[in-house]
This record gives sequence, structure tokens and C-alpha cells, in this order.
Amino acid sequence: MLALRQALATARLAALGGVLESPVFLLDYGLRLLRVAVLLALWRIVLGGAGAASPVALGAVLTYALLAEVFADQLSLRTTIADAFWQGTITQHFLRPMALVTQFASEMFGGWIVNFALFSLPLLLAASLFGVDPRPASAASALLFATSLALAISVGLAFDFIVAALTVALEQPVWLMQWVSQAVAVVLSGAVIPLALLPWGLGDVIAWLPFASLAWAPLAIYTGIGEAPRLIALQIAWAFVLWPLAGWLWRANREKVVGFGG
Repeated sequence: MLALRQALATARLAALGGVLESPVFLLDYGLRLLRVAVLLALWRIVLGGAGAASPVALGAVLTYALLAEVFADQLSLRTTIADAFWQGTITQHFLRPMALVTQFASEMFGGWIVNFALFSLPLLLAASLFGVDPRPASAASALLFATSLALAISVGLAFDFIVAALTVALEQPVWLMQWVSQAVAVVLSGAVIPLALLPWGLGDVIAWLPFASLAWAPLAIYTGIGEAPRLIALQIAWAFVLWPLAGWLWRANREKVVGFGG
């Protein structure tokens, strides 16, 4: 119970800080809204005349694109650990009476609450204004999506800590590692382009990689264009692989953090 209260208090402080310390957050929401509007328009242009030639129906792709923005924080997960490196406050986290993962996960969750309440939920409710049907393919798809989304968050969190540990181990600029990892994840996760639409069978290959467990798996399950049992099984497998790797990397490089982070 103490750990839970600590995590909730950390999340609450992060949520308040995200609003009070970032006066331009509404501008960010406006840019995100413009992005989803442009992306939906592009999909209508690209697939509008494809008809039966497209492996995925236009309606499913539009729902996929909208949901990718609604759950962008969860599908392209990023904690504040890179900021802690940059600001030199990472060592302070080691002195707090909370596990390192719990601290950063709680701060991240606090930011999610604000973004979901002020942007994601209104966008979902306004889906019809964009000509998009936001409903899942079926009731079973909705339930399996919730499971898959939780697994995607787990895999994404493991990825974030692996990148942070590699930043310390390789002594590379923190933002360079973050940009590279985010760019690779966006391309290979299916957050922008559904893997089923990639040419030359690339999607079938990429679907086996851990990046596909971040966005493609939950979104494909929600829209009914992916095999839920196989996708969830892959997510579980990658979670079992990546979390021990993240733990080992941190244990191997923990002592380097003081010199690297200040």
C-alpha cells in the first residue's frame, strides 16, 4: 500500500507539473490534431480508389490511424529518464525510497492522465467529425485490445530503459540515442503505417520483431486486421525477453550513471 501511495503521489505531481510548467501544451495538442487530420486525408487519397486491391479496408485504416493518435502516448512510450540524464538529476532518483522503474513509470502515467483527458478523449468523441467510425471490430476485439495495450506498455517501458542503459554504457549523447530509438520505433512499430500495407511482404517480417509489439499488435487487434492470439503471444514473449535484458544492462552500468548524469 505504501508503494502504491508513493506511485500515485508521484503521478499526481507529474500531472500538475505537465500543465503548470508547460504553458504551450495546448499548442502541442493543436499540432497533433492537425497531424491526424492530414494523415486521415492522405489515407483517403491513397486508398480511396484502391477498392479490392487494398489488403485492408479504408474504414479500418482510418480507425487505425485515429486510434494511433488517441493512444500515441502509450504506443510511442517515453519516460522522463532522458530528461533526468540531461538535467543531471538522475542520481537523485537513486536516493528516493522507490524503485527506479516505479518512479519514472509513475511520472509518465501522470502525464498520460492530462493528455488523455484534454486531448485523447475529446478526439475519440469527435471521431465522427472526421468521418471515422471509432468502434472496435467486435466486443472481443475491444477486450483483447485492452490486454494487448497493457503488454505494449510493458514492452515499451522495457525498451525505454534499455535505451537509457545503452546511453550510459556507450557514453553517447542522450538525445542522439533517444532520436535514433524513436525514429526506428516509429518506422518499425506500425504506429504510422499499418504493417499489412507494407510492400514485398515486409510487414510479415517486421511483425515478428519486438517493435511490432508496441503499436501494430494492439491497433491490429482493435481493427480486426490481425490475429489476436499470435500477436498477444508475441508481445508476452518479447516482454519476457526484454525485461531481463533491461535489468542486466542497468546492473552492469549502474555505477557509470554518477559520472554520466552529474
